[in-house]
Parts: sequence; C-alpha cells; structure tokens
Amino acid sequence: MNREKITDSLNRFFESHKLAGFFIGLISALIIIPFSFTDVYNQFELKLYDLRMRLKPSIAQWDKLYFINIDDNSTTALGQFPWTRDIFASGLNVMKELGMTQISFDIMFPDPSPKQINEEAYKKLLDQAGSKKKISSDDIVSVLKNNDTIFAEGLRNNGSAVLAYTFSNDQPTPDIIERQNTRVFAEAKKRFESIASIPVPPGREKEFEALAEKETIAIIYPIKEMLSSAKNFGFVNRFTDIDGTIRKVRLVQVFNGRIYFNLALSMIIDACRVKKENIIINPGKNIVLKNAFNEMKQKYEDIIIPINNSGMIFVNWAGEGPIEKSFHTIPFYALLEYPAFVDGVYEFFDNAGGPEGVQKRFSLESDIERLEGLLSSVKKDDERMNISKELLNRRTELKNEKLSYLNSLIDEKKKYEEQAGPDPTSEQKKQIDVYSEDIKTIELIIKTEEIKNKIGIIGLTATGTSDIASIPLHNEYPGVGTYHNTINTIMQREFIKTPAASFTILIITIIALITGFTVQRLSSRKSLAAAILGFLFINILVFYLFIVHSIWMDQLGVILALVFPSLTIISIKLINEESQKKFIKGAFSRYIAPDVIEQIMLNPESLELGGENRRITIFFSDVAGFSTISEKLSPPELVALLNEYLSEMTDIIISHGGTIDKYEGDAIMAFYGAPQPYIDHELRACKAAIDMKKKLREMQEKWRGIGQHELFVRMGMNTGLAVVGNMGSKMRMDYTAMGDSVNLASRLEGANKHYGTTAMISENTYNNVKDYVDVRKLDKIRVVGKSEPIVIYELLGMKGSLPQKVYDAVELYNNGMDMFSEHQWKKALKYFQEALQVLPDDGPSKTYVGRCNEFMKKPPSKNWDGVYTFKTK
Repeated sequence: MNREKITDSLNRFFESHKLAGFFIGLISALIIIPFSFTDVYNQFELKLYDLRMRLKPSIAQWDKLYFINIDDNSTTALGQFPWTRDIFASGLNVMKELGMTQISFDIMFPDPSPKQINEEAYKKLLDQAGSKKKISSDDIVSVLKNNDTIFAEGLRNNGSAVLAYTFSNDQPTPDIIERQNTRVFAEAKKRFESIASIPVPPGREKEFEALAEKETIAIIYPIKEMLSSAKNFGFVNRFTDIDGTIRKVRLVQVFNGRIYFNLALSMIIDACRVKKENIIINPGKNIVLKNAFNEMKQKYEDIIIPINNSGMIFVNWAGEGPIEKSFHTIPFYALLEYPAFVDGVYEFFDNAGGPEGVQKRFSLESDIERLEGLLSSVKKDDERMNISKELLNRRTELKNEKLSYLNSLIDEKKKYEEQAGPDPTSEQKKQIDVYSEDIKTIELIIKTEEIKNKIGIIGLTATGTSDIASIPLHNEYPGVGTYHNTINTIMQREFIKTPAASFTILIITIIALITGFTVQRLSSRKSLAAAILGFLFINILVFYLFIVHSIWMDQLGVILALVFPSLTIISIKLINEESQKKFIKGAFSRYIAPDVIEQIMLNPESLELGGENRRITIFFSDVAGFSTISEKLSPPELVALLNEYLSEMTDIIISHGGTIDKYEGDAIMAFYGAPQPYIDHELRACKAAIDMKKKLREMQEKWRGIGQHELFVRMGMNTGLAVVGNMGSKMRMDYTAMGDSVNLASRLEGANKHYGTTAMISENTYNNVKDYVDVRKLDKIRVVGKSEPIVIYELLGMKGSLPQKVYDAVELYNNGMDMFSEHQWKKALKYFQEALQVLPDDGPSKTYVGRCNEFMKKPPSKNWDGVYTFKTK
C-alpha cells in the first residue's frame, strides 16, 4: 500500500511538473559537488587519470637526457652502496673527459664521510720507516685520504654538476648545528643561496605564501665542501597523492623569503642558460624563463611553464613504464671501466677498419670538432639549426662506423660457434668466452661515448635501495626518473592542463541539469539508451581531451552528473511503467494479441488520444439470422451461446495477431496490422478466417449433437488505408479504425448473403495472398455509397488444402464465369448446373444459375459493364 502511494505521488509529481527532471538534476549536482572534495572521490578520479595516462600514446623523449644508473651490476663491480665519494669523483672526471654537458645527482651528501687510509701513502711511509728515512708531518697527513675533498675537487673540475638538497620538517640535530656554525659553512651557504634561489619579489610576499610549506623548518644541505664546489643545486622533495603515487612535481618552494628550485628546474635553468633576473614566477599561473636557449630548436625564446597554486606541474610521463624503456641508460660502472678499456677498443677499431677506416673516423671527428666550433659562434637561429642537424648526422655516421666493426666481430663469433659445433672443446669454449667479453667491452665503450653533449642524472635502482616510486604507468619506478620526465614535459611543451575548480563545478551542474531535463521527457527505454549513449560520449570526450589535447577533466564528476539523475528518473519511470503495464495487460489481454500488448507496454504513450494513417486489413463477422435465434432462447441461454462462440472466435483472431476493435451483439470487428505493423497482415487475416470457419464447423457438430441452436457466420475482409488510434475522450477512449476501407469490409460481410458464401475478401486483400490461399472470383460489384466497382472473392482455404471435389466444382464454376462474362448465358448455366451436381449446396453456383435464367428471359442492356450494384447494405 505504501509503495502504491509513493508511486502515485511520483506519478502525479512527474505529470504536473514539467521541470521535475530539472530539479532532480539540480539536486544531483548539489550532492556530487561536495562529494568531489572528499578523499574517496579523489582516489577514484586519480585511478581514472592513471588509466587515461596508460592509454595515451607516449610523448616524444628528448634525446639529450641520460640516466646514469647505479644498478646491481655497478654495486657488484664497485662494491656495496653507499660508495666512498672518490668513486663519484672518478666518474665525474670521465664524464668531463667524454664531454657530458651537465650531470646532476639524485643522491644526498648531508654528512661528512669518514677518512680512509691511503694505501700508497701508507706503504711509502712504511718504506721510509724501514729505511730509517726522516718522516715529515706532511708524510703522516698524506696517509689519511679525505674522499670529501677528492669529490669536491671532482665537482670543481667537472664544472657542470648539480647537487641535491631537501627541505625538512625536523629541527637540525646538535651535530648538524655545530657543523653549520662556522665561518666556512656560512660562506658556502651564502654561495648556495645565491645560486639555488632568488628572493621573493618585494611587495608580493602575500602572493607567494601559497608556495611555502608551513611545516618546513630547515634545509638539509650538502656538506660545506660540496656547497663550495657544485655548479648548481636543486631540491629533491617528492610529493605523492593520497594513494602514494607521484603524478606531479613541485618546481618552486618558498622558504625564509627566498624561492628555491626543484632539481629538474635547476637543470633546465642551467642547461638553457637562463639568468636569475630572467626568472619570473607568477604563483598559481606560470613560471617564465625569459630568453632561454632551447637546444631542441637551437634558438633563444621564452619558456612558459604552467603551475598550480602550490607551484606544481603534472608530469606527462614518457615511455611504456620502466625508465629502462624510456630514456637512455648507462650503468655507472661503465664510466669507471671506460679508461681501462678504451685504448684496447680503439686498437681493435684501427685493425678492423684498416687505414681507410682510421682515415674515415679521423675525417668524421675533424668535421664534428669543426661543426662544434661553428655552432658555438653562429648567431642566427636558422644557421644554428642547420649546423646542429649536420652535427647530429656526423655523430650518427661516426657511431655507425664503430658499430660496423662491432657487427663484424659478432659475425666472426657466430662463424666460430658454427665451426665449433654443438659440442665445442674446452679451448673452443674459452675462445667463445673471449669473443663474448670483447663484444661486451666494445658495446660498453660505444654506449659510454654516447654521453658527449648530453645531460645525465645519477640515481639508484640497485636492489636494496629505497628510491623506488609509484607512477601512473608503473608501480615500481625509479624515483630518479621523475626528473627526466619533468624536464622532458617542459622541454617538449607537453603540459597536462587542468581546468579551474569553478569550471569543473559548472560543467558538473550543466550536465546534471541537461540530463535531468532531457531524460524526463523520454520513456524509460529511451532514457536508458540516451543515458548509455551519453555515458559513452562523455567518456570518449574526456579521453579525447586528455589524449589529444592533454586536458584533464574530472571524469568521475561528469559521469556522476550523468548517471545520478538518469538512474533516479529512470527508476521512477520504471515504477510508473510497471503499474501501467499491469493495467494494460489486465485491460487488453482479452482483446489484443500478447505480442501486441507487449508492444503497447513498450510504448504506453501510444495509448494517448490521436490516430495515424495505416494500411491494415479489416475483418467483420456477423451471425446469420441471429434475431430469429434470440427470439427462441431465454436470455441466459442466449448469453451462454454467444459467449461460447465469441470466446472461441476471439482466441483465434488474437492468436494471429489481430486486434479486437469491438463487439456489437453477435458481430465482431477486428483488424490486423495495428498497433503492431505486421507486413503480412492480409495473410494473417485470411488464416484467422479459415481457422474460424474450421472451428465453427466443429462447434456446429457439437451443437447438433446436444440439440443446441447452430450459428452460421458470415465474414468480410478488406485491405486499405484507415485512421487507426485512440478515439474518444481522455476519460474514455477506444482503440479503433475508421475510414472507407473499414466500411467496405463491413459491406463485404453483408454481401455474403447474396452469394451463399461464408467468407469474402476484396481484390485489395486478394492481391497480397493469392500465392497462399485458394479463392474463387465471385463478382465485380458496386456497394452502396461507392461509385468505383471492386472485384470480390470467396476465401475457400489454404492453398492445396481442399477436397478434390471442391476443386472440381470450382473448375466448373470458373468455366461458367468465363461464359457468363461473354454473355453466353446458356453455356454458363450448363457449367453452373454441373458444378451443383458436384456440390449441391454451392451458394455461388446457385446465385449464377438464377442470374442466367433471369438474363435469358430479360437480357441486360448493351451498355451493361458487368458490375452488379447492390441497392441495400
């Protein structure tokens, strides 16, 4: 009962308020918008963001970026990490020698390293003591090896190194305070601040407050030796979203009135030769690097980097996941092994290439050196770009020349392995191992030499290190790769753009309102289809904006703005339609075929007042002599007999897809082809009539057996256009058909009595069923109220289903009709009489026997067109 009341209330609300869907959309928006600020919402939206990032084609990767990887092979070759800092100094020297233009460390050096014994100096000291030579204080000091000093010297000599530091939320320890409370550190710190930061512009302090972290109370600096030696510095604090994934990087942070730069931004500032006074920061808008040298374009231009209110940029990740599949990678140990193997490898090159190869390499190296000199001196952008392209071609050609020597060695190894066969001797195995080691060494040298004029970032991936992060493309990603991708995003200008929160709120509201307003005006099925199409369209649009234009729209918000009002309104409609279906099924199940009822239930709006022109087949039937029968039966007997007859006939009509229009006493009006538009409605009507005749014969036998009055029925059918629909008033309406085609069907039912037939069809119906049913032509008639004549046929049965004597009688009858049409009355009479000998009760033959006798006595006029005109209905 409660449910019915709720349903009625909802129905009344929807019917009386045209803006009900609009209000539901508004309520939906008011629910979704606050929800969009919750952690649950953000987690879902971030996962949808990751999905888009994975499906998006990778952006281009700047070929200049290299990853110097402290991997498992490096820790195996050089010892367990952390290493002594002289190892880094050695690596810096090699990178300087090979011409790497910039190197940064994603590694912190906050504490002094312990001093070590200098093995050579210690051995020398022992030799001096043994020979009783004088030992000076310098000799004793030289025994202690200060790796921090060695590393600092390596940083100075390299001249391009960028070191890392972090902001800390913890107070410095007493030990750190003591180390920093010296004049040397103060001078180093002053240098650090001048290099690593710029002051907040005077008068704009409040504007820059959002770029400061309130929890930050200190900077964890590199030790003083590094502060005095590195070329530049960048902070390496990382910021993860609520799910622990890195999606954005803070490029700038304010601390103690100064603006500090992220490691990636510091590298760009240095690599693009940007002066500090040319760095303009607009919080919540952008960072402008004025007059920056863009090496990709070989020209000076402004680089504009969009940032949010926190100074962050969303990283447009490159590659297929792991950093090894993205940027160029070289193991750190290769740098230290390079000096030991380079001479031997170049000796191999000389031997493999011969004098011609040596000359070719010398020529290419000379061209490269010449072009490098030109590149640094040319002022015009287009000339610089052309030289840069030519320089790249020469370097590629030189590398390919070296690779050709390597490939010849690989081919030589393959031939040797083929000669050795599947079971080589120990000597052959040794030789194969020698080949393998040589190939590996040559590959290492060629790979290492690629770092010339490149930018490198040193970071950790070795087992046991903690610098592993989660990014949208991969759950286990080296944290150092964040800087490669940040630099690449900026240099490629592939920024992820995010609309303002106010715009997102507006979009959510608009979608919710439009959805509610639109869905209310559709049926539940159309509403569901519209919601599904809308869902697909919105998601395709969201993916398109992200993949093609790098615009991150709130996918979850717009989906909820569509789904929430849609589901609410569709649920209400389904409850409403369920009650409608129950009413329709109960009201029409005895009058309309089940599939037609289903069609109406799918489209209840079809029950509204109004009609449409539809080509249908109309059926009329009437009981012959019903008035006489009714006079002989009591009312209960008459009702019982009529109900028995009408029930059986109705079931047959409905089983063939017919629609009962009305009962008028003993008469039935029905039609086929509406509301369900059957393409074979003529044949359905004929099949139903044939089945009705068959059923009626069975009922007549039953009635005779029990002494009951028999009913004899006449049927008429016509096909044509009629107005079909609900006629009447809103309070009471009937689904009916009207028009001349309906009237003709009624006339044909009455015309049966003139021919002694039980089922008559018009030529309109006959033309579409002649291949399926047996008929015989009855006449060409003109009914009351119509001037155009029409050919009529008796419906006998389905094609080939009649007894042979019926076909024999029909053949004689048709011969008679041929003679009759030629006005040969005697010959026609003979055929009709012979037909009666086969079927003594054949009504049409009896009719034409009478007409032949009449026309032999009084022939029709010469102008007679052969049309028989009825004078009465």
